[in-house]
Amino acid sequence: MKSIFILLTLFFIYSQSQAQITSDALLFSENHPTVTARSMALGNALGALGGDMSTANLNPAGIAIYRRMELGLSLGALFDNTETNFLGNQTRDRLSQVSFGNIGLVIAAPMRRSRTDWKSVNIGLTFNRIANYARNFTYRGASTGSRIQSFAENSAGVSPANLDPYESLLVYNAYLMDSVLGGYVPNGGVSDSTYTYKYQNVRRTGGVNELGFTIGGNYNNKLYLAATIGVDFMEMNEDRLYQESSDSLDFRAMDFTETRNVKGTGINLKIGMIYRVNKLVRIGLAVHTPTAYRLVDSYNTALYGEIVYDSILQQTNYTMEGVDPYVLQHDLVTPWVFMGSVGIVIPKRGFIGLDLEYRDYGWASFSLLANERTAANNQFINDLNNRVEAGYKGVLKARLGAEIALGLARIRLGYQFQTSPYEESIAGVTDLRHDISAGFGLRWKHFYLDFGYSHTLKDFEYSPYTSSTTFQRITGASQTGHAMLTVGASIFRDKES
Repeated sequence: MKSIFILLTLFFIYSQSQAQITSDALLFSENHPTVTARSMALGNALGALGGDMSTANLNPAGIAIYRRMELGLSLGALFDNTETNFLGNQTRDRLSQVSFGNIGLVIAAPMRRSRTDWKSVNIGLTFNRIANYARNFTYRGASTGSRIQSFAENSAGVSPANLDPYESLLVYNAYLMDSVLGGYVPNGGVSDSTYTYKYQNVRRTGGVNELGFTIGGNYNNKLYLAATIGVDFMEMNEDRLYQESSDSLDFRAMDFTETRNVKGTGINLKIGMIYRVNKLVRIGLAVHTPTAYRLVDSYNTALYGEIVYDSILQQTNYTMEGVDPYVLQHDLVTPWVFMGSVGIVIPKRGFIGLDLEYRDYGWASFSLLANERTAANNQFINDLNNRVEAGYKGVLKARLGAEIALGLARIRLGYQFQTSPYEESIAGVTDLRHDISAGFGLRWKHFYLDFGYSHTLKDFEYSPYTSSTTFQRITGASQTGHAMLTVGASIFRDKES
């Protein structure tokens, strides 16, 4: 029972709402690469064009287009502004951090034999940032009901000795709820009709870095084939502080703190091709296998309670110091990814790229390690995967980018659009994502410098808890700015290029 309850806490920590901010199945499957400044400025629309290290994570055939040995490094900064609305109360939060884009090396090895149509074999070694989990938001306001009601409902049928030590037991020991026949009830006058003031801050950091080894070939300067073996290193840290208080009830205050850390390693394979129809038109195709993750999930809590109980003011404080966090190892398999691209090249003037990508988040699935596979746990995992399949759907991403060459300078514009991943829609929340980008670059014979900026617009819904009688709904919108600078060098050049 304990492991099932903790799994429920970990995997569906944002409630059963289909318009939630995220769940693990979505969060850990979703990639929005911020690799190089050039790719960022072009909206990552390089699937049929290549020639950039970011393509190792998109269409690996882009590495096969290189005709020179190249070394690059990308660093940047992220700025997130989020505004929430809870019953008319608007709250704004900001988050900023230095961000890593990539470091990589591409080796182009021309085939010197005149009897083969294979012009070169290229090798790429890249370490790229493919997902960023940074988020910070707060909401506040007064509403009926209390989270204590949710704690009480989740404990129904469980004896006090077997209450979950990371949630319900803390609430019970703090006198915030009492046991009754067959269940539990809130103390201090809390009910569906009483108002409590609510505040919560959610702060999340982390992301995914992928170490990629790419090998590709150039066949007669017409067909480019490549594959990338990707090893993903994922880490997510989340701290959430939830507070309730009242001036008119015996219940006075509750602070509930949750700390979560997830680390994992995954592996995947990406294969791709680019075909030059003629000097002006190129088409690209790519397929990404699911990433198989092994995750270690660590979760801990703390609670402060203040209530008048039996005419005595009870103040309790349970901190995380000296308490071992709950640790669970499990596996996650992310969805397949399919990509199609078209590129139009205007010689010595620039290009236009269009990418379409499809992935179905309902394909994501969890599984337990052998030592966790009890009948009850297996049933829970099956139910969990069924909920993922029923709650999420296929997502279409469209990417459009253009570059204009002006001597040494390059001017770039890009746009990305993503449809909603949720099966059910919520009134007032679209769950669409828009990324608008721009940048410029300078190209010399053996050196290049690029700058890119991307601005992301997204709305969401969040629910801190659910109960059978009350539902707390917070809507929000975020605007995220991401700036990236890339420096690189062409160490050697192919004499035939």
